[in-house]
Amino acid sequence: MTTIEFFGGLGVIGSSKIVIAHGDARVQLDMGLDIPNGEDLMAAPVGLGSRPGRELADLLRIGAAPRVPGLYDPRWLPSDVASDELTTDAAGEHALFISHGHLDHMGLAGFVRPAVPVYATPQTIALLRALQLSGEPVLGAEPDWLPIEPGAPVTVGDLTVEALPVDHDVVGACGFLVTTPDGRIAFTGDLRFHGEEARLSRDFIAAVAGVDVLITEGTTLSWEPLPAPVAESDAVARFHATLDEARGLVLVALYPRNTLRAGAFVEAARAAGRRLVWPGRIAALFARLGWEDVVTWDASRPQASDHREAIARAEGDGLRFSTVSIDAVRADPGRFVVMPDPHDLPSLLDLPLGPGDVLLHSNGQPLGDFDTWWRPFIAWLGQLGVELRSAGSGGHASADDLHAMVEQIAPRVVFPIHTFSPRRLQVPAGTRRVIAEYGVKYRLAEL
Repeated sequence: MTTIEFFGGLGVIGSSKIVIAHGDARVQLDMGLDIPNGEDLMAAPVGLGSRPGRELADLLRIGAAPRVPGLYDPRWLPSDVASDELTTDAAGEHALFISHGHLDHMGLAGFVRPAVPVYATPQTIALLRALQLSGEPVLGAEPDWLPIEPGAPVTVGDLTVEALPVDHDVVGACGFLVTTPDGRIAFTGDLRFHGEEARLSRDFIAAVAGVDVLITEGTTLSWEPLPAPVAESDAVARFHATLDEARGLVLVALYPRNTLRAGAFVEAARAAGRRLVWPGRIAALFARLGWEDVVTWDASRPQASDHREAIARAEGDGLRFSTVSIDAVRADPGRFVVMPDPHDLPSLLDLPLGPGDVLLHSNGQPLGDFDTWWRPFIAWLGQLGVELRSAGSGGHASADDLHAMVEQIAPRVVFPIHTFSPRRLQVPAGTRRVIAEYGVKYRLAEL
């Protein structure tokens, strides 16, 4: 008997965790960090680093980590949170599959028992390892990542898992197709149809058409109405237009895990006769991913210790960087684009900024008005007279695209998750929408 159980992603955006079981075999899809009740109790200035060794315990206590039986490494479970349910090793085969390298899908993977294999696509593994080496490790212990190649299914007992690439705003994203003795289950992960690799998401639709169960993200269903999504190419075009117009220094706020857009911005800056200067930790990340001519600051501009240490480790591993001085930027600001450190706002005072200068926000940090760093960020820009402009492109399919996808796949049952408003998902005739609940094991044969 095949069952489906949800340990995250219900009534919230993110925190996906789905367990599919048959007999003694268990497959878990994603292990995202939770934000219980829509309030991130560990957001700055609190943080998870103040109580080393108690990270998982604290997350369990506040409901920000799921109580998945037999999944966690007991060394992360002190006595006040340990229970037979959590500490007893589950019988049979168990494997975890990560759809992509965003925290709301893989942020708890470092707490998993070493005996549980953790799979991700090779691109996702490369990104997460580069992040770890540049000073942004996963919580807990770095998993012994195992690659799952598209077209090379992994068998776990009577369950077979296939990775299917999709387009998202991070490299290596995939959905999954799980084949069980009772039918086929597809999970979208996070996907979109307005990016540069939208064909991957269309190929996903073709590969899973007619599945028994579709589990789909529904992020954009959370708000209604929403404007049409901005294409990835349009976000880059807006950056080109800003560079054509600007005479002085241009600032950008990019999300470093969106390496394709970051690379496109580097090329756009180069075409405009400018160099894009990264904070040290971000420069180290890109160098570890194999980028050439990565530009960061030289010693004339002080950076926070995490940036200095990331560069030093990378140079110790034989990587090299191009550097610029703060005097060079002050002397000719029109030759540069700078990504500031959003957590070191006073360092903006080092830069030649004033009325007429622009910061182009492109889905970078701080992420928006829900981010605790947003208000001081906006206040600092206002104090310096810097104009804030937007040039982003979302990583999630529009509501219209989600509805069209479900119609084309035509599953027997669809579970909308990863959304505040799952009931807004429209389904075609012949498809039944089920709003998942915690604590319920859904029997595939009875759906």
